[in-house]
Amino acid sequence: MQKDGNSMTQPLISVIVPCYNVEEYLPRCVESVLNQTYRNLEILLVDDGSPDRCGEICDGYAAVDSRVKVIHKENGGLSDARNVALDVMKGEYVTFVDSDDYVAADYVEYLYKLIVKEKACLSVMNFQPFVEGTMPKDCGGEIAINIFSVEGALIQMFYQQAFDTAACGKMYHSLLFDEVRYPKNLLYEDLATTYRLIMKCSQIVCSDYRGYFYLHRSTSIEGTPFKPLKYESCMRIIRQLEADKVRMPERVRRALDCRIVSFAFHILLEVPQEEKEMRRSLLEIIRRKRIHVLFDGKARRKARAACLLSLAGVWLVNLFVGYGKSRKVD
Repeated sequence: MQKDGNSMTQPLISVIVPCYNVEEYLPRCVESVLNQTYRNLEILLVDDGSPDRCGEICDGYAAVDSRVKVIHKENGGLSDARNVALDVMKGEYVTFVDSDDYVAADYVEYLYKLIVKEKACLSVMNFQPFVEGTMPKDCGGEIAINIFSVEGALIQMFYQQAFDTAACGKMYHSLLFDEVRYPKNLLYEDLATTYRLIMKCSQIVCSDYRGYFYLHRSTSIEGTPFKPLKYESCMRIIRQLEADKVRMPERVRRALDCRIVSFAFHILLEVPQEEKEMRRSLLEIIRRKRIHVLFDGKARRKARAACLLSLAGVWLVNLFVGYGKSRKVD
């Protein structure tokens, strides 16, 4: 998959930005991409049937920079917006930026250089989260870079250690998306997709550098009240993960069980008490796996504590675990 990193011509890199109802944040996002130190870009702005001025803003940028291409489509959700752009992109590599976030000037160059230097198919950097009305903190400090095999990367991701499943903050060789797309009409689509991309790699490179600035909003998926689609998405994704688990080594399967339990807890603590069938299904998943997670020394302490407390009742987990709206940005 890897081209010669010493080629005189920089390869084209596609940057995909889905846009929906974010006119307040979109200019900051797009301008951060336009101002990249890496110049050979194809910037795909996908107006996902946005009811505000997003489409007009996108067209304005396309009129002044030939690298910008705008796709106007009926609303189909984040997965559909990404997929439409993946179907037409021309870059040898691709990265995603959410339209309410923004990136450092060297975001693309940094991820690309990691791929070239380590002969990897996929590179990862950390997020720097911030809340509305504030600026991201300057973390500074030494930057650690780690090279992972496919097995090692899956373990790190499922244990939520070096990195997580988010589509953004990563660069992918475009061939990884052959026969892989984000699932439509589901929330948490990254969890259903990123591991499949990793399984097609030779190796993965991960850096602690925080060049992706992630905005926590009250109107994000995590900040909105419970709706049945959260439960339905969770159950469909867990079924997919369980089906694919048979192709994974034992150590990866253990890590995946921890991720499934964490995911099930996350949704369970949002499901209203009156939705008894939903709660029963999620509790059954947790009960099947919680002893293994409880005694897995690599599992997150929060997940192990939740499993322990759940033996006495979910009400106790609710008191201990700060999920959803109670979570804060560090």
